Amino acid sequence: MARFRMYPTSEQAEQMLLHCAHARYVWNLAVEQHAHWKPGRNSAPGFAEQCRQLTEARRENEWLRAGNADVQQQALKDFAQAKNARFTSGFGEPAWRRKFRHEGFRVIGTDTPRPAAHCQGCRVTSHHR
Repeated sequence: MARFRMYPTSEQAEQMLLHCAHARYVWNLAVEQHAHWKPGRNSAPGFAEQCRQLTEARRENEWLRAGNADVQQQALKDFAQAKNARFTSGFGEPAWRRKFRHEGFRVIGTDTPRPAAHCQGCRVTSHHR
């Protein structure tokens, strides 16, 4: 997987932090839903059901609707992968994400490194591990 370091302007950095907030909010809702499950209750919603719920929440919530749906759905997908890997990864159950501590979001689905629309004008350099 290729990684790239970005050098955003202050306006772009502000927009990226907003993406982080949306992704963190969606992730924490998923954690809350799964924490509520107990033996004898119906199972917690899976990825597809959570995506349907996200669509409904975006209709009703202006702040969430203002965010990027791809970033929010990717947070749900990452949560589902973490939930499925909890026994093999060694990290256990997915945990709450906290502001300024667990900031981040993923944008996938492109083969060529292109900054998203909110990052136009960003200086992007390849970052190899």
